[in-house]
Amino acid sequence: MSESSETGKPCISPKVFISYSWTSQEHQDWTINLAQKLVSDGIDVVIDKWNLTEGQDKFSFMETMVNSPDIKKVLIILDRKYAEKADQREGGVGIETQIITPEIYGKVSQNKFVPVVSEKDELGEAFAPTYLKSRLYIDLSEEEHFEEKYEALLRNIYERPAHIKPKLGTPPSYLFEESPISYKTSNILRSFDSQINKAPQRVNSIFRDFLDEFYNNLKNFSIRFSSRDPLEYGKEICDNLNAYVPLRNDYIGFIDKLTKSGLDFDTDILIHFFEKLPLLTFPQDGRNGWANSEFDNFRFMIHEIFLYSVAVGLRNEDYDYLEALFHSVYFFQDKYQDNKDPERFNKLYNSIESIDTYYKQAHSTNFFSPMADFMIKRIPDSITINEFVDADLLCYYIDFLNTDQWPWFPMTYIYKKNRFCFFDRLVSLHHF
Repeated sequence: MSESSETGKPCISPKVFISYSWTSQEHQDWTINLAQKLVSDGIDVVIDKWNLTEGQDKFSFMETMVNSPDIKKVLIILDRKYAEKADQREGGVGIETQIITPEIYGKVSQNKFVPVVSEKDELGEAFAPTYLKSRLYIDLSEEEHFEEKYEALLRNIYERPAHIKPKLGTPPSYLFEESPISYKTSNILRSFDSQINKAPQRVNSIFRDFLDEFYNNLKNFSIRFSSRDPLEYGKEICDNLNAYVPLRNDYIGFIDKLTKSGLDFDTDILIHFFEKLPLLTFPQDGRNGWANSEFDNFRFMIHEIFLYSVAVGLRNEDYDYLEALFHSVYFFQDKYQDNKDPERFNKLYNSIESIDTYYKQAHSTNFFSPMADFMIKRIPDSITINEFVDADLLCYYIDFLNTDQWPWFPMTYIYKKNRFCFFDRLVSLHHF
C-alpha cells in the first residue's frame, strides 16, 4: 500500500472480505455495523450482504474472495455458531473453512486471515474453530474495550503497527575494546538509569555496590616492581595507571549520573569510601618489608579520584555534595593504627616523586609539574581541562580558607585557559 508523500496517509484503500455466520439477526447487525465502521475509515469491505446478489453462486463467491489477490485481509468473525459450523464443515461457513484451512496451513502469507472475536463463553474464552485455536485474534466482544481493539484491527489492515521494530543500530564500542579485564562497575554504570527509574529508593544501595566493586577492582592493581631503578619502576607505575583508566572512567561516569539524578543520596557513603582508600597504600599480602614507592600508583589514584569527584560535582552544580566532600570529618583508615584522629580532605593530596623522575626523563622536558602534565593528558572526553583544573583550584582555595597549613597545592593551575569564576557568584547570598 503506497502513501502520499505530503500527508503520510494511504492513497489506496485496502480491500477486505468479511466471513461470518448468519447466527441471528443481532449478530448479522453487529457484523454489518462493523463493516460500516470500517468503510467510514477508508477500508473497502466486501461482504455477502452487499456484494452477493441473486443468481450468483455463493460458494464460488466465497472461494473467489478468499483466493483473490485484491483482497488484502479476510476478517473471520468468530462466535459460537461460526465455531460449531466450521468444525462440523456445515453450510457456507463449512465451505469457507475448507477453502481457508489449506491457505492457512500451506501458504506463507498467513497474516491475510485475521480472526475477530465477537462472542466469548462463560469462562471468557473465545469461540474459535479448531483450525484457528492457536492463532492470535482481535477481541471486539467487550464494549468497554471496543475502540481500543478496533484501533488494533485498523492498524492490522493498514499495516501500521503501534510498535515498530527500531532500525538496527551499531554495537556498543566497549564490546570491542581490547581490555584484559571486564569490570562489574561497567555493568552497574550501564544499568544505573533503568535501576533508578524502577526503584529510586535503591540509590544508596546501588551507590554502595558500585564503590565496593570499584575498591575491590582497585586492589588488583598492586605492583611488585621488577627493578629498583627509579626510571624502570617509574615506567611501571605510569603503565599501571594507564591500564587503570577504564576503571577510573567508570567511576567518573557513575558520579556524573548520580549527581545529575536529582536524587537525595547519602554522601557519607562516599566519605567512608575515601576513608578506606589509604589502606591501598599498605601491602595486601601481609609481608613485612616494602618500599613506599611500591604504592605510588595508589597515591596517585586517590589524588586523582578526589579531583574528579570535585570536578563532576562542580559541573553538575551539586553544592550539597561538594560541601560534604570539603567539610566532612574524615577518619582515614590505617593498617597499623586503629585510633586515628579526625582529618580533612587535604590528606588525600599526594605528590609522586617517582612519577616526576620518570616522566621528565621519558619526555626529555623539564616540566613545571610532571605529575600535573600526566594527569592533564589522561583527562577523558567527558571532562574538560578547565573543569579538572577548576576542581584543583577549588580544593586549594577551600583548604586555604579553612586551615593554617597549605598541603593542597593546585599543581594543574598552569593549564587553566581562562579565569576561575566560581567565587564571582558569592555576591549572591543564596550562592554563598
